Amino acid sequence: MEAYCSRVLAAVGSLCFFFSVSFVYGQEIQSVEDLQRVIEAQQKMLEEQQKKLDAQQKQLNEQAEFMQKLQNQLETLMASPEGQTTTELAEAPAVKPTDRQEKKEKVVLSELSDAGKHDRQSPTSANVTYFDPTKVINIPGTKTSIGLHGLAEFQIFHDSVGLNNNRFDTASIPIDGGPSQTKFSVNPTQLAISSTMPVTDGRLNTMVSIDFNGELDSPEPRLRIAYGEYVSDMSGIGLLGGQAYATSLDLRAVPETLDFAMPAGLWQTRQPLFRFTKSMIGDTLIEAALETPENATYIEADRMTRWPDLSIAGTWLTDGTYFKHLRISGLVRDLRAEDGSGNEDSALGWAVGGSTKIDLPILGPRDNFKFNIHYGDGYGTQIKGAPFEGAFNPVTLSLETIGIFSFYTGLQHFWSNRFRSNLVYGYVDSDNPEFLDDETLKSTNYAAANLIWTPFSSVTLGVEYLWGRRENKDGDAGTANRLLFSSRFNF
Repeated sequence: MEAYCSRVLAAVGSLCFFFSVSFVYGQEIQSVEDLQRVIEAQQKMLEEQQKKLDAQQKQLNEQAEFMQKLQNQLETLMASPEGQTTTELAEAPAVKPTDRQEKKEKVVLSELSDAGKHDRQSPTSANVTYFDPTKVINIPGTKTSIGLHGLAEFQIFHDSVGLNNNRFDTASIPIDGGPSQTKFSVNPTQLAISSTMPVTDGRLNTMVSIDFNGELDSPEPRLRIAYGEYVSDMSGIGLLGGQAYATSLDLRAVPETLDFAMPAGLWQTRQPLFRFTKSMIGDTLIEAALETPENATYIEADRMTRWPDLSIAGTWLTDGTYFKHLRISGLVRDLRAEDGSGNEDSALGWAVGGSTKIDLPILGPRDNFKFNIHYGDGYGTQIKGAPFEGAFNPVTLSLETIGIFSFYTGLQHFWSNRFRSNLVYGYVDSDNPEFLDDETLKSTNYAAANLIWTPFSSVTLGVEYLWGRRENKDGDAGTANRLLFSSRFNF
């Protein structure tokens, strides 16, 4: 019995040991499975974090590439001359809309404007808009930004024949000559304020600009530009009202001179106008404007006005290897005058013109040639170095217009990033009525050659030689020479 009980107790102990071991082993199995699941979850989280890290690394690489491109562009910009008188910096090409041209989509007006920011001295545009201020100030609490523009210019010039004018105007050259003289001038100094404000589908721009080109010996403020403008890139429409350059002037094709007024034949007027601009298929602009009829002068007659001038122009920005753009313009004028004795008459004035800029990579990567030509009747006051619009015939008591043919060209060569030169020529020829006096202006010639240095981005120094000739109807002629030094500081 005692042996039997010992065996039973041993069996029970063995059974208890078995269940204890089984329980512990089961617990260990369950813990390993839990651990495995935890490890798998952590592995999945690590994989997701690695994906995020890869994406962030890709973004960092793209940003690094972008910053490198910006640095290269900045180095290029810092190496290039700035603040030139008419068009080099203003014509730095914008991003080429290759895809748009292939799709023949309509280009937005702001891109066409940026493709040729014009004349820094005269901050406006013959095409759409100009807004390139030295400093921009955002007005707190509004969406309006105010731009500040300005330059201080000092000139010294010596004339072989005393023209007594800051402008080298070939029409005022005396036939009988005159004493030489040296003059100092700050008249080209300019101040300008511009603004821009975003509106639905576009923006509103304004510009007011003055210079001091009054009397040579006593500079006086003179209004250059004063306009307001609405531009809608969505519809491709621009509306400009105020005083700006005449629509017939192509600022993209104006050669660079240190001379304040630039070559004979240049469409020189800045006048009140209302202009409509429309961007068409491709890089093309169509412009139509009503302009003041008051810029007209007559020989022995007083001006009268009836209808505004109508001006139209079309610009094709080719952005090709050689031809950069082509522009055609037209003008129709209602000329009206009174001869002082109560006799009134009217005549038709008109003009057609063309202009272009051609790059010359065979001479240099930035060298170029510019050409402008105009022909018509009764628009002489509009251009530099030209006769008046017309004259009253004392026999027929009728107003007769004076026909005009004019052109000017400019060849620009860059010796380096800091030095450049320009050769400029302008010519005006008039077809005078027979009854006019022999002293009436027949033709003018203009030539300029310069060397310009831009030591800093905001400083331009240069020297220029100017030659001019005036010829009268009877063949008598006079010539003039000017040696000009100019220093300009933009701010």
